[in-house]
Amino acid sequence: MTPIVVTGMAWRTALGSTLDGVWQRLVNGESGIAPLASRHALKNERVAAIPDIDRDDIAATLHDLTKQTVAAAIDDAHLPVPLHRQRTVLVVGTSFGARLDDSQCVTQPLDRWVQDVADEFGVTSIALSTACSSGSDALLVGAELIDAGMADCCICGGADVLSDAKRLAHTALGTMSSTTLRSFDEHRDGTILGEGVGFLVLERADKRADVQPYALLRGAGSSNDAAGLTAPDRDGNGIRLAVNRSLAAAGLRPDDIGVINAHGSGTPTNDRIESAAYGRLFGASCPTVFATKGAFGHTLGATGALEAIALILALQRRSVPPIYALGTPIHDFDLPMPIAAPASIDARYGLSVTIGFGGFNTSLVFERSDA
Repeated sequence: MTPIVVTGMAWRTALGSTLDGVWQRLVNGESGIAPLASRHALKNERVAAIPDIDRDDIAATLHDLTKQTVAAAIDDAHLPVPLHRQRTVLVVGTSFGARLDDSQCVTQPLDRWVQDVADEFGVTSIALSTACSSGSDALLVGAELIDAGMADCCICGGADVLSDAKRLAHTALGTMSSTTLRSFDEHRDGTILGEGVGFLVLERADKRADVQPYALLRGAGSSNDAAGLTAPDRDGNGIRLAVNRSLAAAGLRPDDIGVINAHGSGTPTNDRIESAAYGRLFGASCPTVFATKGAFGHTLGATGALEAIALILALQRRSVPPIYALGTPIHDFDLPMPIAAPASIDARYGLSVTIGFGGFNTSLVFERSDA
């Protein structure tokens, strides 16, 4: 793969919007999960909501949050403005955007709002929806565009906001926790929804030699279980395939990986299968595993982008935040996980892994830029 660097990052989460501020709250073990009243009967009214946003017009809020976060990522990367339309691509992953709750959105193409945001920055756009892997797949697509010589710069990420339809759907599916989200805990009982927006700027490593990158995107891999609409393959074959493909693309072995930001949705089935897959892949090398959904909630299409940023910060700062509400780790999952306090790491390479409804699995390999 062509050497690709991450030169800018920005996010908007239930814990805030600055890189340093949100990271410190993660390290402190804080969570953005709190009650948010609903007019519907839900299994749990607790969510990880972005504070102080307009909930009366979901479509406009999604557009505005995406635009603001893209602008912040561009600014963080110190990209020359105006951007080069033909050589810069905005790649946005989402679950359904505002489509499930806005009657006007249903009459428009699914990517209409993404095109509108891209037009405001004068760049080309791509929209994709691969359920909870959407944010990660946006990064994968951006990396492929750069590697194929079709772009010099891609602003990649994901965006999703809470809505009545999404909260009702997870109540009906039985995936929602009745308490709170406990990734990889023996007493986990489901996920908790959240909302967020995250974008990373990917560039050819030789494009701007004067810019100090956050990290290198060394490889990406994906797979599809084709096993069911919601649950992953029970043996974790799809997860392992995606991870192995990303390692092959990066030219690395499993024992090169020092840290993993796991999907960690908190559901009984997903966490069991995911932890077993990591045990088979990395049991001998023992990378540190952490998860951030207990802090951010499950942000659906945005989750892969937020978790990629968190992984890069962990590599850069040589520390991982504790897994929120983790008390008793899953039986037979022996990889180290931070409980109640952050853990120090000295990893050169890390993985960010997402697992989506419909069998989507995506694995991204990042390298610390100062290694």
